[in-house]
Amino acid sequence: MNNDLFFPHSPQEATLVNLLRYRAIQQPNQAPYTFLIDGETEKVSFTYEKLDQKARAIAALLQSMKAFGERVLLLYSPGLEFIAAFFGGLYAGATVVPVYPPRGKQRMTRLQAIAQNAQATFALTTSSVITKLGQSFKGLPENKLFHQQ
Repeated sequence: MNNDLFFPHSPQEATLVNLLRYRAIQQPNQAPYTFLIDGETEKVSFTYEKLDQKARAIAALLQSMKAFGERVLLLYSPGLEFIAAFFGGLYAGATVVPVYPPRGKQRMTRLQAIAQNAQATFALTTSSVITKLGQSFKGLPENKLFHQQ
């Protein structure tokens, strides 16, 4: 195994993607992220290897949609799904734009304004967010693609 994998020769090589790849190879079973339900109780965690696999699957989806160089909204509640989507966007060569899903009486106009301001072409979210927002997604501009993970 190459121990020089994450010893970058230039600042361009020192990226989060390269670091995740390095950790997935060198420390595959170590858990870098754990989601705590109430700030104390562990709910679920990812190993570097699992995070790398999930991120690569998301990147493949984004690449199949020709998202390289595009801006992608990450419409997620706090949790491990967000982290996987974040790295997936980076792997795909997209610019990721994190945004909280609208809650309660918040309107979709806020989300629309963020999407327009960011010039987002795509958005990723979970099935549960789509279910909670229901018909509200129909109000988004047609050039936006919300894909369920």
